[in-house]
Amino acid sequence: MRHTLTAILMFVALVAAAAPGVASAQSGERCFPETGYCISGRIRQFWEQNGGLPVFGFPIGPQQEIVVEGRPIQAQNFERNRLELHPENQPPFDVLLGRLGADRLAQQGRDWFAFPKSGPQPGCRFFPETGHSVCGEILRAWRASGLELDGRAGTSEAESLALFGLPLSGLVTETLGDGRQYQVQWFERARFELHPENQPPYNVLLGLLGNELREAAAPAPEPAPEPAPAPEQPPAPQIQPPEVLEQYRRRMPAGLWQVNEGGIQISATGFEYRTELGRFSRAGDGFKYVVFAIEVANTGYDDGYRDTFFANSASFDLIDLDGQTHDVDSATYGLDNYFEGGTFYQGTKASGVLVYRIAERSAPALLIFDRADVRVVLDLRVAPK
Repeated sequence: MRHTLTAILMFVALVAAAAPGVASAQSGERCFPETGYCISGRIRQFWEQNGGLPVFGFPIGPQQEIVVEGRPIQAQNFERNRLELHPENQPPFDVLLGRLGADRLAQQGRDWFAFPKSGPQPGCRFFPETGHSVCGEILRAWRASGLELDGRAGTSEAESLALFGLPLSGLVTETLGDGRQYQVQWFERARFELHPENQPPYNVLLGLLGNELREAAAPAPEPAPEPAPAPEQPPAPQIQPPEVLEQYRRRMPAGLWQVNEGGIQISATGFEYRTELGRFSRAGDGFKYVVFAIEVANTGYDDGYRDTFFANSASFDLIDLDGQTHDVDSATYGLDNYFEGGTFYQGTKASGVLVYRIAERSAPALLIFDRADVRVVLDLRVAPK
């Protein structure tokens, strides 16, 4: 879900209504409980006017002094880019974007000049400066957003170029941080990723280059001292035998499944199979709905930076016994008691209902909570309490 995560959508028109955050009229700050950081002043203004969350992502650090090309400047890192303050320039060029696409390739030891040149192609935009073409869905996404330079309605090519930069590669297949392969195209300031499993506009996402650069640059932890022998722990719950799991396909057993990892506790119960929900939601031939209740609680989460986490219905994936991964079904949101979630502070909890649409002959196996660097797996294949 990390790409669901978080996650990166190309249409600026959605941003003003959809981007989360809490604004303070007194300080001019806009704060994000998802990462615990705030934006303010000219950086906040630039972030909101030029794409916001879909283009830049959440802030992943405070505004601070950094050294770029041998000179100190004020800057702030975001999931997908870095905004730099240059007060010596006239607006809108008093805020400049980091070349995170080029920086990430250099960090990986890859020379973008070595990418095979794609050359001019029919129906594509060819950039002779780098020898690459931009085509199809990525070209549409590239043209959909841009920095506001001329005060006119719409996005010009110059504005898209100012936001994303020139292409540094053609369309290539790469394995990303989730271990899966995607078709991507590198630009000076972004990496466009094709996700055909998503409906437009979410079929083209921007890579979390800011996160990747930060994580790769983090110093290796010092070797920990030799730990004292740990007390014996009770054996981990065992997965039930195949003949028992086969019965899941007809009916899930009654009981409670629960896991607590790192202070994030997830409980699930009341599993039912249904062919329809209300008057308008039907699973269709060969499919069924899995309906169940969950409870999420913060029992002491603390990652060293914050002691809160965010969770809602979209934070969970369901993997069935046949290995298929399912996002929460839209029928969930038609229920009065669906799991709405929110920001979980220590000692708080919330509950509600989730709905997934799976093959008629399949059954749930794993419920996975996955956001940024937090991943908790509830194994439904063990015996419930």
